[in-house]
Amino acid sequence: MGSRTARLVLALLVLALAAGSVGPAASAAGIDCGKPPAPRPEADAVLTQAILSPQLDTNASTALASAVRRLRSQGVPRPEIVDRAVATYCPLVARDESLTPDRQREAVRRFAATLTSLVYDPIEPGQGATAFLLSLPVRPALSLQIDAAAAKAGKTREAWILEAIQDRLAGD
Repeated sequence: MGSRTARLVLALLVLALAAGSVGPAASAAGIDCGKPPAPRPEADAVLTQAILSPQLDTNASTALASAVRRLRSQGVPRPEIVDRAVATYCPLVARDESLTPDRQREAVRRFAATLTSLVYDPIEPGQGATAFLLSLPVRPALSLQIDAAAAKAGKTREAWILEAIQDRLAGD
């Protein structure tokens, strides 16, 4: 597996974990954001400032990209950045009573997708090939077929999907 493919698979797994941290269960007050990670004051402050930035509404990548660059330069691991940022963002969305629990979960998933792209894509020019994360809803029956085909091929779900897309495009 090439480094670009490995990064894509890793990013997809982190995205799934981050999106899953919101949990499928909804409480009467909204979504369940789960238990936050142990405090890391400096990283938490950087992420909170970026998330609360007025720029987040108009250009999410500007404030978040700056926060990601800063934390990466300080050696904060990528999965931890995603986890901490989602843990910071989720309670803000959960308190928004204008959104239904489904809309709240979708907002957190969108945020996690944007953030994961920023964290796992090179931020500076010349840092290598960029991998894009694709998010695609599929029906449960198709999801089961994908899982079965991947298992039969002895591959991860993500590797099988990537290979299927590449094979299809090569055949056109």
